[in-house]
Amino acid sequence: MIRRLYSLVFIRDTQKRKVLLGFKKRGFGKFKWNGLGGKVHPGEPILDGAKREVKEEACVELDNLRYVGYLEFQFEYDMNDIMATHVFCTDNYSGEISETEEIRPQWFGYDEIPFDKMWKDDKFWFHYMLSDKLFKGFFYLNRIKRP
Repeated sequence: MIRRLYSLVFIRDTQKRKVLLGFKKRGFGKFKWNGLGGKVHPGEPILDGAKREVKEEACVELDNLRYVGYLEFQFEYDMNDIMATHVFCTDNYSGEISETEEIRPQWFGYDEIPFDKMWKDDKFWFHYMLSDKLFKGFFYLNRIKRP
């Protein structure tokens, strides 16, 4: 069984009850809203990978990342490959959030999350992340191809 490390990061404004999501413009997850993040390079600490991915996708530096969850995804087409995803959130960032070739970032109110345009699993754990409650989940996905 191969576990590939990924990060998933949510920048929040808890005072305004908003969360930053990214509209994926290319690659895996294209045309879906999601948190920021992606593959952790071999030998790279997970936190460093999370910060690097967010800088690449939304042009901001992160501070005070808090670990909030762990998700595993297994795909029907390859039962020996698991996406091991570490989920973080933060209320602190520096720089100006900007669109990139891969992501169009947008703020959403906690009561305006576009679940119908997100991965189907999000509705099961997203509220835990918004509430700073630790969570863990496993999801089996069929009819989805990963690069």
